[in-house]
Amino acid sequence: MGGIFRSFPTAFRIAVRRLNGNRRLMAAVAIGVVLAVALMASTTIYRNALQDLGLQTDLRRVSDAELDVRILNAAHGLSGGLADESFDTIDRRLRIPSEFISDTKHSLTTATFFMTEVGGVPPDEDPRDRARVLWFEAVREHIELVEGQWPDPTPAATPDQPPVIDVAMGTEAAASGGFSIGEVRDIHASWRDDARPIQIRVVGLVRPIDYNDRYWGVRRDHFHVPIEKTDAFAFFAPRSTLIDAMAGYMPELRARLEAYARVDRSAFVADDAGIAAIRFRAAFEAIAKEIERTRVETEIVNVLKDYETKEFFSSIPLLVLTLQIVGIVLFYLVLVSTMVVDRQSGEVALLKSRGAGMGHIMSISTIEGLILVALAMGVGPIVAREAIAFLGYSPAFEGLTGGTRLSVELTGEVYIYAAIGAALSFIALIWPAWRSNRSTVVHHARSTSRPEDKPVFQRYYLDLVVVAVGALLFFQLQESGSLVTEDLFGGLQQDPLLLIAPAVFVVTVAVLFLRLFPLLLSAFGGVARLLGGASTQMVLWHLTRAPVQPGRLALLLIMATSLGMFGGTFGATLDKSFDDRAAYQSGAPLRLADLRSSGASADMLADDLAEAPGIDRVSYVIRQNASFSRGPLDVTDASVLGVDPESFSNVLWYRDDFALDDVRELIDRVTAPEFEVEQIVIPADATYVGMWIWLPDTSGSIGPSLRLQDSKGRYRDVRLIGLPRSRGFGGGELEEGWRFLYGVLKDGSGGPHIGPWTLQNISIRSGGNANFSGSVGYDSIQYTTDTELPEDIINVGFRDSVIIESFEQQGRWTVFTDTTRAGALPDDARLSTAQARDGEYGMSYRWNREVRSGVPRGVRLIGPDAALPVIVSRDFLVEAALDEGQLALVGMAGVYIPMQIVGAFDLFPTWDPEDARSLIIANRDYLSYRINRNPATLGAGTPNEVWIQPTDEEGLRQLRTFLEVTPPWKHDIYDVDAIRNLQDEDPLVAAGWEGLLFLTFIAIVLLAALGFLVASVLVAQQQQGEFAVLRTMGFSLPQVLLVVGIEKLLIIGVSMALGTAVGLQLGTMMLEFVGFIETGETVLPPFVTVTDWATIGGAYGVLGLVFLGAIAVIVALYMRMTIGQILRIGAE
Repeated sequence: MGGIFRSFPTAFRIAVRRLNGNRRLMAAVAIGVVLAVALMASTTIYRNALQDLGLQTDLRRVSDAELDVRILNAAHGLSGGLADESFDTIDRRLRIPSEFISDTKHSLTTATFFMTEVGGVPPDEDPRDRARVLWFEAVREHIELVEGQWPDPTPAATPDQPPVIDVAMGTEAAASGGFSIGEVRDIHASWRDDARPIQIRVVGLVRPIDYNDRYWGVRRDHFHVPIEKTDAFAFFAPRSTLIDAMAGYMPELRARLEAYARVDRSAFVADDAGIAAIRFRAAFEAIAKEIERTRVETEIVNVLKDYETKEFFSSIPLLVLTLQIVGIVLFYLVLVSTMVVDRQSGEVALLKSRGAGMGHIMSISTIEGLILVALAMGVGPIVAREAIAFLGYSPAFEGLTGGTRLSVELTGEVYIYAAIGAALSFIALIWPAWRSNRSTVVHHARSTSRPEDKPVFQRYYLDLVVVAVGALLFFQLQESGSLVTEDLFGGLQQDPLLLIAPAVFVVTVAVLFLRLFPLLLSAFGGVARLLGGASTQMVLWHLTRAPVQPGRLALLLIMATSLGMFGGTFGATLDKSFDDRAAYQSGAPLRLADLRSSGASADMLADDLAEAPGIDRVSYVIRQNASFSRGPLDVTDASVLGVDPESFSNVLWYRDDFALDDVRELIDRVTAPEFEVEQIVIPADATYVGMWIWLPDTSGSIGPSLRLQDSKGRYRDVRLIGLPRSRGFGGGELEEGWRFLYGVLKDGSGGPHIGPWTLQNISIRSGGNANFSGSVGYDSIQYTTDTELPEDIINVGFRDSVIIESFEQQGRWTVFTDTTRAGALPDDARLSTAQARDGEYGMSYRWNREVRSGVPRGVRLIGPDAALPVIVSRDFLVEAALDEGQLALVGMAGVYIPMQIVGAFDLFPTWDPEDARSLIIANRDYLSYRINRNPATLGAGTPNEVWIQPTDEEGLRQLRTFLEVTPPWKHDIYDVDAIRNLQDEDPLVAAGWEGLLFLTFIAIVLLAALGFLVASVLVAQQQQGEFAVLRTMGFSLPQVLLVVGIEKLLIIGVSMALGTAVGLQLGTMMLEFVGFIETGETVLPPFVTVTDWATIGGAYGVLGLVFLGAIAVIVALYMRMTIGQILRIGAE
């Protein structure tokens, strides 16, 4: 017999015959090997496809103007070949990243000249015409000559004689400036007066062919009509004109030197992104070092760095899931291979009894494994490629691929990973064969009559070793807190041991199940003896007698189910997290932030949005920086959010886990007490407001003003004027006494100013000696509707006026109370007969040196002083060492406001806990009143954000259009749907996950179904004798069906229940360690575990159909047996 195995061809023929003889069973093995190889290959195929798509997506999201490289020196010399040297340096250094740059163009723009008619002299003040001369490399390819000719180079000039240079200019600018062909103008150096002007002669009129071409970069002053006083006419000229003629005449002439390099997006490959960033950075640093005062403007380095970070952190969860899938595939191979070997055990025993050695038999098994592995190496990568390419048709990638196949390719790296999968598969195939081939005929006969009750790893307690390893990895994961660790140089890396921790966790639970499975069966058996019938007792007796085979099948189902649950939980949780992240960042379905609305009030903002479509509910919010200080070195920074509780609760997105209390109840706590402030009204038809002020004889200056609030709630300060300019609004040039000062109501910045107005306070700002101490008197605040004022108004006042405040009523005014941390100013304001000009009383206001200079002083109308109720972030309580219920004096916008803490929260939309600032939420109207009743920074207490709830999707679309086409003010926009779409379209964020989870479920369903079917059929074939005996004893079809059904359903039920529980726990556990987004930052808000029961239920439904089909096949196999077959089986 040994001679049969002496040659490889003979062993090969036997291996092929064995494969052919068990072709149905070996097909299941081949599918597993192909899957293992394909999954390993798909890991790198999928990653490469996502990386390339992700990089191109990131590059496309950045505009050409931001991506292209602009190298700029604003004041570069032109004489002595300096410009040529710098351009050579730039070109030389840009060769470092040259493979990523498609084209580089140079340009020069001279310093600004003043332009006049020939022989004219520039005026001393604006308005003055300005001019610049430009040279752009290859500009003639990008412009159209409308009239005239392109200017010829001007001969070189010397400092003794100014040149006459020929230029071309844009047609619109020429029409605006009155230029025509042949027009000559003088341009005078703005930096010197002793030089004779250079003359320019317009010889050509041009216009750009495509002004949106990347050639023109970000600048838009080449052809435009000057509007602002600093704008200049642009004139094009040849390069030698600037360098030889203009700089030859004025050697000190400087120009803006620019090099514009176009970045070629298609040249970037994901694997080279890091190298590209290094090359660009090296080039930029070298240029900045060699050319002084040169800056580089581009986003390319930031885009590449951000991409690398995103790719690193996005790959971690993908690797975790992929490793678990491959692990299950390998176990499937071990399971099926073990069944194949068990089926061939009789044949192996027979060969060994006839002289075949261990080496002979293993050579056949090795050849069988190599044939299957070779088949998988040829088919697996192709299957992986087609499966990944097919994902391009899925909804997850539709926005990126346009509904076409993903662009993938088979690289050397793909085959390396495929070879790893093949090697692991080969080991999984050979290990059971090696164990089985050691058995003898006696061992085979004994195992046939009495099957093993324990696998080898349980007999030697190797399962406890697996449990110990799993516990160690879990402890290490708990200690590190993340799957990401730092290397020796501080860089981030993925710890391979921690990456396999989830898979080890599943294996740990599985081997514990195998050890406890017999005990569980024994318990079931005891219950069945008391309550069950004969069929149930027979099933449990059989499982208890031979638990190894059903245990392996249960183990496969546990691992597959747990991975399916992990994928379903993890995927649904990520999807929910993407929704929550978008909503948390925006705070409402639509948020307009950083409004540039000139201090508009909530009512004014409402008027601006009155015609805006699609708005269901809206809330106007104040966001203002603030600080709380317990000492000079103990300051807690915060942001204050001023909200209207009722409207804000209706638009706010919130989650119950952000605080211990309900959000509406929390926000209701900041409802301020109702308050009314006495109103001193100036009617809408008033033109001027004024008052009599007694000014002291002082060398300091005093600047009085009145703070008014208009009918829409906007605040403004009206400066009182009337004193001579040289006196600085107070001082020693005039004798002390009463002076009438006035302010203009309807003029000034921030208009239009529409009344009626209400008076809020009277403030003065002092300078010089008046900073230390002083006094003034107030009397008779009044308004007039006159349009003309008396010439001697400082002494006589308005001709026709109405007094609105005569200072005759006690208790109406008080000094400012919130302008210092100590509380009310230590000043004295009282009604006094000695300070009266009209009537019985006037106000005397005195201040002293106890307050630092520059602090605004004055009086305001009496109003509520109750503390502002606020809710705060818990980190504010910790940093400020405060508790709920305590008072905090918070400084903001130049005032100090007492706030009472009435609640706390952990998270709040739009607030980042890792930011340096805590968050305080207060009542908007009361906050605005407390800020603006004092001379705080104007506009600080006014809404600068709008939180909007649209009517529906169509309303949101119309509102977006309105804000894009006719925005009432400049603003930043946060749109939940837009943010979510960006996530969905990013291959490294949501799209990548959806594709991988789709493949995961397919692989799991296929493996679990195929494994259960193969295992069930093989076990059924082994149990034919037992059921043959049952048939001879009179077992009917329902009884056979009941026995088979109970056995399989028991295994399925226990396995899938345990797998479901393990998968849920695994998903929850892993979310703690991958709680970071694609940029490496903490997920905000944190994950909330969600299970996609619909998808999981669909997978379970498919498996259920497969399980029922397998049971039906087994029952049919048993019931088709004839009496002759039964007798033969019994004889055997």
